[in-house]
Amino acid sequence: MPKWTRSWAGGRTYQNKEGETVYQLERSVSGVRYSIKLEVGSERAALAELALFDRDPVGYRAQVQSAGAPQGSAVFLDAETVQGFLLHLASKERSEGYRRDARTYLSQWAEVLVRRDLRTVTLLELRRALSQWPTARKMRIITLKSFFSWLREEDRIKASEDPTLALKVPPAVAEKGVRTKGYTMAQVEKLYAAVNSQVVRDVLCLRAKTGMHNSEIERLASGKGELRVINDPSGIAGTARFLHKNGRVHIISLDAQGLAAAQRLQARGAAPGRNTVRESIGYASVRVGQLPINPGELRHSFATWAKNEGTVVKATRGGVPLDVVASVLGHQSSRTTSKFYDGTEVPPLIAIPLKLYHPQDPVAMQPRSGSASQG
Repeated sequence: MPKWTRSWAGGRTYQNKEGETVYQLERSVSGVRYSIKLEVGSERAALAELALFDRDPVGYRAQVQSAGAPQGSAVFLDAETVQGFLLHLASKERSEGYRRDARTYLSQWAEVLVRRDLRTVTLLELRRALSQWPTARKMRIITLKSFFSWLREEDRIKASEDPTLALKVPPAVAEKGVRTKGYTMAQVEKLYAAVNSQVVRDVLCLRAKTGMHNSEIERLASGKGELRVINDPSGIAGTARFLHKNGRVHIISLDAQGLAAAQRLQARGAAPGRNTVRESIGYASVRVGQLPINPGELRHSFATWAKNEGTVVKATRGGVPLDVVASVLGHQSSRTTSKFYDGTEVPPLIAIPLKLYHPQDPVAMQPRSGSASQG
């Protein structure tokens, strides 16, 4: 710690090893404590620096810290850096919607952190910015933390320079304690019958009958998943196999209607955009006189229907439990077996009494009475 010699209008002074007087600027502005060593040789010059600081404390500190950093090492939240981050998200197979939201939140952060070297941003500044936004606090924090994490991976900032490490993500609040979530089967059936777009009906079918995420449907439609025809007597018509973001293989059993919907989407090569789906649902909702359905809540609806009215349908052909296979292979855990060898089985299908009917659906998609394809 320096041995302070005297006070001046902007702070205190001390002597360095060479016996020179060093002027330390010390100020508290809006709760933020600033302590900056001034590179000046007289009190008159120090007072000039103080005037510059009082005009723009945040900008002044950024300039001082950037001046002491290696040339070209400053990191800014600009268009070029954001584009690099979005390409990183694309390489991780993040959905188009996720990347679009990330771009939106980062553009809003950029307005707050304009011309700031991100290595100099403080946790207090981030918290103040968050207090100005009344909505989406959780996603704003997640997006910024993800962005800074990428900067660390790219070795553009150090962990000691990352203020988001101490920025906590708000805990999730169960929506059932805030509002009723999900829909009745009657609501979904009525809407499905009024949707004019076949491709939108295909998405609704998969989301309502399997609980799939939209990102999973997008990967499956784009060819990053495998559809297999089973035609088991139990009512399991096929399976959809694809990789999760974590690298694990995920397999879902489908009835005839779900398999036909998945095949159509895969033949198309892409799932419809979220805006297209929402617009189609909006028009259909007006026609049937009910409030629009949020496709994202169909996963919750499926889970509720499955719990209350679902039936487990298993393939009729035989098979050995995975833990038995693991024992024969000498694996200490069935997780190892699942990771490297599990990927061709036919998992159980949860059949629900949901009847999705539209007169323009292909015959293969029409639900058959008395079979698991109803659910």
